[in-house]
Amino acid sequence: MTDLLQEIEQKRDVVRKIVDEEIRKRDEASEDSHHFAEQRDILNAKVREMREEVKKKIAEKNDLIDKVQKMRAEKEDHYAKLSELRKEYRRIRDTSNIQGVDPKDLRMREKELQRLEIRQQTTELNKTEELKIVSEIKKLTNEIKKMKKQRDVELEGNDKIREINDQVKKEKDLGEALKKEIEGISNQITEISESINSQLQELDEVRKKADEYHEQFIKLSQESERRHEAFIQARNDLRDMEKVISSIRTKTKTTKKKEKEGELQKTATTLFEKFKNGEQLTTEDLLILQKAGFL
Repeated sequence: MTDLLQEIEQKRDVVRKIVDEEIRKRDEASEDSHHFAEQRDILNAKVREMREEVKKKIAEKNDLIDKVQKMRAEKEDHYAKLSELRKEYRRIRDTSNIQGVDPKDLRMREKELQRLEIRQQTTELNKTEELKIVSEIKKLTNEIKKMKKQRDVELEGNDKIREINDQVKKEKDLGEALKKEIEGISNQITEISESINSQLQELDEVRKKADEYHEQFIKLSQESERRHEAFIQARNDLRDMEKVISSIRTKTKTTKKKEKEGELQKTATTLFEKFKNGEQLTTEDLLILQKAGFL
């Protein structure tokens, strides 16, 4: 019985160490899991914040795109008006009766100049022919310039032409101003797009890191639960062993008591026989008889 008790007590001590170790590892895993959960939550909050910032920039970009589209339509409207005004200018210029300048004669000279230039460029000529064509081209060029200059000078005094020129300048200035503003906004849109792409990349990296922290949290939470279950099992085993040890100790004590009582009865019986035979007993002998219930 003593050997069995010692063996179980040794096993109990081993299990007790296991209980302490499982508690320690459980608490470490739980603490680490809480750390990763906190870091995960911080990063998830940052992801939400960055996502809202990206949404704002996307909204700003879309507003600018809408603005640019309207401005482009407005610009095209100014350029369309400008084109019509220039057509009207050319129509008046080519049909106005200008003193000393016959529009038909001017057009004929321009066609002739074009014909000579084409001939000079495409036809193989001898030196005499080449000089003649060059001379004619120079003459026609000077005549056309002179006629156009005279025409333009007289047209400057034309009220309708002045009005058209004023409108042309106005539409051109408005169109150019819009074009310049559109270029500025387009550059701004490009900068915002680059910023959005950069933030999205950063957001994706932060989100991936948050996911990694979440995976660590899950892993350590499961480890903590597993350690807790092992602790419960070891604790229950320890309790069972304590019960067995207590039971063995109780039985051992009872057995020793019975053995002691048996020896007492045996000794008392011998002493009682002596007492009946009239032999002299000591005080200690009398106490034994009294304890054994013989007196």
